[in-house]
Amino acid sequence: MAVPISHALVLPDQNFSDWFRAVEPYTKAFERVVIVRTPAGYDLNRFRNVSAVQTRNVWLNDNALEHIRRIYPSVVRVDLLMANTPQELEAILNERIQKRDRFGETINNGSHLHDRFVIGWPTDYRPARIVQRFNAEDEQGRRNEGITINAAQGTAVRSVTNGTVGAVVTDSSGVAGYGKYVQVITTFKDQAYLITYTNLRSIAVQRGQVVTQGDFIGEANGPFKLVLQRPGSGLKGYLLPDIIDPTPLIYWDGLRLRPTADGVRVRERPGVQFPARGQVYLFDNLETMELHGYTLEKVGQEDQWIRIRTPLGIQGFAAAWFLAAQGLDVSNTGNITGVNLDIQHQLGRPAPERVKGLGWVRFAYDVSQGRGSVDFDMADRLYRPYLERYSNVGARPIVVLGHQTYGEGAGYNWHQMDDEKWNRFIRDFGNACLEVARRYAGTDLIGAYQIWNEQDTPPHLAHAAVPLSPGTYARLLTEAIKAIRSVDKSVKIITGGHISGAAAGPSYARVTLQYMPSGIRPDGIAFHAYGLGAPGGVDRYSHFGSIGPVVRIYSQVMDAPVWITEFGVLDVPNEPAEDVAKYAVAFLRELKLHFADKVAAAIWYAWADTMHNGYGLVDQNDQPKQPLYSEFMRA
Repeated sequence: MAVPISHALVLPDQNFSDWFRAVEPYTKAFERVVIVRTPAGYDLNRFRNVSAVQTRNVWLNDNALEHIRRIYPSVVRVDLLMANTPQELEAILNERIQKRDRFGETINNGSHLHDRFVIGWPTDYRPARIVQRFNAEDEQGRRNEGITINAAQGTAVRSVTNGTVGAVVTDSSGVAGYGKYVQVITTFKDQAYLITYTNLRSIAVQRGQVVTQGDFIGEANGPFKLVLQRPGSGLKGYLLPDIIDPTPLIYWDGLRLRPTADGVRVRERPGVQFPARGQVYLFDNLETMELHGYTLEKVGQEDQWIRIRTPLGIQGFAAAWFLAAQGLDVSNTGNITGVNLDIQHQLGRPAPERVKGLGWVRFAYDVSQGRGSVDFDMADRLYRPYLERYSNVGARPIVVLGHQTYGEGAGYNWHQMDDEKWNRFIRDFGNACLEVARRYAGTDLIGAYQIWNEQDTPPHLAHAAVPLSPGTYARLLTEAIKAIRSVDKSVKIITGGHISGAAAGPSYARVTLQYMPSGIRPDGIAFHAYGLGAPGGVDRYSHFGSIGPVVRIYSQVMDAPVWITEFGVLDVPNEPAEDVAKYAVAFLRELKLHFADKVAAAIWYAWADTMHNGYGLVDQNDQPKQPLYSEFMRA
């Protein structure tokens, strides 16, 4: 997903309406600027970046930088706007608008910008937490020179900063107890820092390689240690010299906490004896109002409390032992529930108000139009309005890039493909993915790209699907990821939905990953859950058993949340809507109660009857099928 924009612009309270008018063009030119009327009574710790009007009678000692650094330690960037009048402020911001430069980084050498050194979060493992704190003693009495981070074997380890790989150690010649490890060197304001990632199972970088924050370093061999050194000014007395505590420097864009139970109380002060201000529930996205590193030390721990902000804006303290750190990067949204659409079907493109409240919508991106079209501009004109409408109501689009995107009607006979034809197609398909992705990079209109659909379908059952061998699919998926990542490094990319069952599907996915180059991986494995149900559902729709064990099996393939991109009831349009509602609600409830950390999305097929063979939420006359429609929307 796109890194969330976190930007507040603080205006003086006196003559506020004049100041507000001065910044209106700026807020229209740059999205998601939160206007704050005076810092008094407002917690700026919510924001990574704060643009502050430096004028009299607003800040402590009339010093915005000192005030923010003292009171709001989570803020990373302070952008000082030296303006004594609204007119002066308007002139400063107009120059930024003209240069398309949100923070004026190209103006006056950026001398008005004051950043603090921060590091990101180094692993995809969820739920995230620090399992051993800095300076904690081990059984031998040795103090921890870093922080030990929870991870399973095979989890991706990522660079926490931009920098250059200074060392790669794969044998016993390095630091005792570190196993395989990587050291990255970075510089901030002429100060060098060394970051060491220990206990790696595999390493994907080389000495001298330049990395950016978020780049894949290697795979963890289990919990690993992150060690930070500041040559010349760090602490002594540890296994390595010049050590500093990385905990207060962690800043995780999009960090969110989620309750692990319904009805967790938010209290006025830390402690069960204090009054409750409200309650939070499973899949609520909570903001931490504390430094991110200290939050990640506390989550899941008894007798710890974290200051949080709820989706309703209530601030208070929640019991850390009922919270898990998942981050917005788990699913882009706190709501896993979604529905499959068809933009080219007269009933398959509902008004955005009708899907408001869902977390996801999913549909194919059809460029070929069955005739081999490669008019990507025409496709953009068709799909962009729907991407914008659904995104604007909070329903994140999952866009399927498959044989309809490129290849259908272009001379390919899917039943007569050989290696040469597949190689040619894969090259062209990668280019098609690039053409699509570059149109939406940076727009935050795409929740995830899904590459192909039901690729593991047994050939004798392939009707709408185009099956591929795992090796061929690995090549296709690799080229698609490389193409999309060349223009958009943050959007989610997931596999096509596996359909061949709880044994064959995960096996196919594992073989696919084995064929892919080291360092190139999808962000998640998708599967289709037809015939799977949940306790309290309807048995006749659950002939393959319960969804829970299948989620566990698929989630072990990559140790990442799985994406259920289709589930529902097929080929029985006349089934009672109350029975289908009971099935669907039980299915979603099971996922939300017991698999909150393992499922990113669960997408019903389909929105409308007559969309192929799905059981619609609305009938062929576009009327809601009750009680399914209402109960699904509330589930």
